[in-house]
Amino acid sequence: MMALLPPRVNVSAQGEVPVTLQVFRIRLPCSGVVSAEIPLALRLNVTAPPGTRYNDTVLVFKRNKICLKGVETPPSNDSVRLEPDPLANGAGALYVAATCACALILVVGSVASALYIRNSKARVQESQKTLPCCSYSAADTGGLARSSVLVRVDPRPGSANSGSYATIADLEPLYARPCGSRASYYAASHVTHLSQSTDPCEKARALAISRSALYCRTLVQEGTFGRVYKGTLELAGREQEVIIKTVTEVASAYQASLLVVEGSQLAGLVHTNIASLAAACLDSSCPLLAYTSTPGELNLKVYLTDGNHHPVTRDLVHVGAQVARAGAFLHGRGLLHRDIAARNCIIEPGSLRVRLADAALARDLFPQDYHCLGDNENRPIRWMALESLQRNEYSTATDVWAFGVFLWELATLGQQPYVEVDPFEMMACLRDGYRLPPPRLAQSPQGSTNHAAAARLFARFPRCAGWIYLNHLSAN
Repeated sequence: MMALLPPRVNVSAQGEVPVTLQVFRIRLPCSGVVSAEIPLALRLNVTAPPGTRYNDTVLVFKRNKICLKGVETPPSNDSVRLEPDPLANGAGALYVAATCACALILVVGSVASALYIRNSKARVQESQKTLPCCSYSAADTGGLARSSVLVRVDPRPGSANSGSYATIADLEPLYARPCGSRASYYAASHVTHLSQSTDPCEKARALAISRSALYCRTLVQEGTFGRVYKGTLELAGREQEVIIKTVTEVASAYQASLLVVEGSQLAGLVHTNIASLAAACLDSSCPLLAYTSTPGELNLKVYLTDGNHHPVTRDLVHVGAQVARAGAFLHGRGLLHRDIAARNCIIEPGSLRVRLADAALARDLFPQDYHCLGDNENRPIRWMALESLQRNEYSTATDVWAFGVFLWELATLGQQPYVEVDPFEMMACLRDGYRLPPPRLAQSPQGSTNHAAAARLFARFPRCAGWIYLNHLSAN
C-alpha cells in the first residue's frame, strides 16, 4: 500500500522555459492509509546553451516526507516550494525600488538645498565685492560728534639738522563749534572738484594718461599679486619721480578694481603730508597708479623695521605730528581714512617728511597686519576700534583710535601691536578693557633719551594732541 500519492507540479508539461525569475510548486499529498517516512529526491537539470563553454548542471535536493495513517492532508511538510527570497520577487522588488526612489529624492533635495544656499551666499558676497564705479564712495564720510578736538601744528621745516621739530607745546587744541547739520559742515569746506567726486573711477579717469608716459624703473615691494615700483612720469616734456602701484597678470578683475578704488581714495587732495594720486593708466587689465615722490622715499614701516635707520624720540614725535596734521586735514573735509598705520605712510629719511597714503595693495604687501574673522574680508583687526569690530561702524573717533595704535608703532619702531592677542579674541579683549602696554623704546646709538619719559610721552600723546576726539571716546 502506498503512503504517498503521486506528486502534483504546477509546471506545464509543454511550453517555453521562462527567461525571467518565476516560482513553481510541487505538492506531495499523503494517502492516509499507512504511516511511513518516504525519502525524496528533487532533480533539476540545467542545460547549458549549445556552443558555449559551460557544462550541463544537475541539482539534486533531498528530503524526507512523513505521512501518518488516517491523516490525508497533513498541515505541514506536504509540499516542496522553491522560490526566491521575498525581496527578490516582484513585490519585494517593488518595495526596494520605492525605497530607493524615496532615498534618491531625499538626497537630490538635500544637495539642491545646499547648492541653493551656497549660491545665495556667493551672490551676496559677490554683490558686496562688486565695485560699481557709479556707486562706491572712495572716501567715506562719518558723522561728526557735537564737539570735536582738532590739532594745529605750526608749519615748520622738518629737518634732521635744523632741529625744527613739532613738540607737544606746538599742538594747540582747537575746539570746533557744534555743527547744525553734517551737510552745512561739509559745505563750508573748500575742496577741489576732483576731491568732491565720490566715484573712484571718475577720479582715476580724470588723471588718466597713456602707458608710454609711465616708466617702471626699480621694484621696491612685491606681494602675491601687487607690486610697487620707483619710476618716472613724463608729462609735457618733463620727467617726475613717482611711486607706481600695479598688479600682475595673476590678479583677478576684483583685485585690479580694488586697486583703482582704494588708490583713488585721496585723489584731488592737496596737502604737504598727504600722498595723493598724480596719474593713472587704465588701458589694460593691470592698471598703474602713480604718486609723486622723491628719490629716497620709502614705506614708513620698512623704515622703522629694516634696522638701517635710527630715529631718536624727537624724530618720532615729529613723524607722529605730521600724520596727525594729515588726519585733521581729512576730517576737516568730512573724509575718513579707515586704515591709519605705518604701512600706509611714506617717509623721506633725510628730511623726515612723512605723507599719509591710501591703503591700496596694503593687504597684499603686509598680509601679517590683516586678518579675516570669517566674514570674507581682510581687515586691520589690531588697529580697529571696538565699534568697528562689533558693528562695522567708522567715524572720526575710530580714525583717532587707529592713530593711537600708529603712535605705538612709532614708539616701538614698527613692532606688531597686540601681538600676544589672537585676532579672533581682539573684540573680547577690547570690550574687557585690555589696552596696549606702554611702549618700550629701543636705545638709539645717536641719542641718549630718557626712554621712561619718552614712553610716558607716547602713552599720553593721543590725549595731549587731542586731534579729533579723546582716544577713550571710541571705546564707548
